[in-house]
Amino acid sequence: MSRLDIILNVRTNKEQIYNNRETVMADIRQGGCGCGSVRYEVDVTGQVTSNCHCLDCRRHIGAAFATFTMVPLEQFQWLSEPSGEIALSDKARRRFCKKCGTYINWIGNDQADYAEINTATLDDPAGLVASLEIYTKNRMEGVQPVPGAAQYEDDADT
Repeated sequence: MSRLDIILNVRTNKEQIYNNRETVMADIRQGGCGCGSVRYEVDVTGQVTSNCHCLDCRRHIGAAFATFTMVPLEQFQWLSEPSGEIALSDKARRRFCKKCGTYINWIGNDQADYAEINTATLDDPAGLVASLEIYTKNRMEGVQPVPGAAQYEDDADT
């Protein structure tokens, strides 16, 4: 499944959810940075969660991989926005809290209709399990694949 297929799956899930509002409850959650300066609210209904093993994410997060949850942009809103931003490549911008350094979200240059948030910044990330892993060619030794998650050596687009 390509990244585009995944995005289309999110859109299809969203349409099904909005067409069946009476039977599907929104799953509204909040999250933010370590110091509390940055806060957001997100409806994770129909989300796609992934692990990224690329070197940029590993360095920015300071961990073996980064976990992101992606939703259509209209399901995400800032309560107080981060002031820090950096572009480690020409693919995306990354936003973070300038006060405490918490990495909040990834903004793909070709994905303006979607919000990708650092899953670890959610107050309650329960139930959000990675369904795919990207840049697995860079997976650190000893880190095991998520059982059942699609595996991509590069980005899911390639």
